[in-house]
Amino acid sequence: MAEASSPSAPAASNASKRLREDGEAIKSRLLDQQFHITRYVDPLVPRKTSDPQNWPRGVTPEMEQKWLAIIKEHRSTKTT
Repeated sequence: MAEASSPSAPAASNASKRLREDGEAIKSRLLDQQFHITRYVDPLVPRKTSDPQNWPRGVTPEMEQKWLAIIKEHRSTKTT
């Protein structure tokens, strides 16, 4: 009976080793090799302006400044 269990023991360790190696290979493919955390701002710090990546197509920083000036003008006339 000991002979029957001994061949399966190395096969089980080889299978677990192969599974671990396959898992590591899959993880390495899932990770973005071009990602660097230093390229991104701290998400917990309040931002002074909105992120241009989230703007609709065709919106420029100049347009945003114009709109903010209109809003500021409107608010100042409303309070006086």
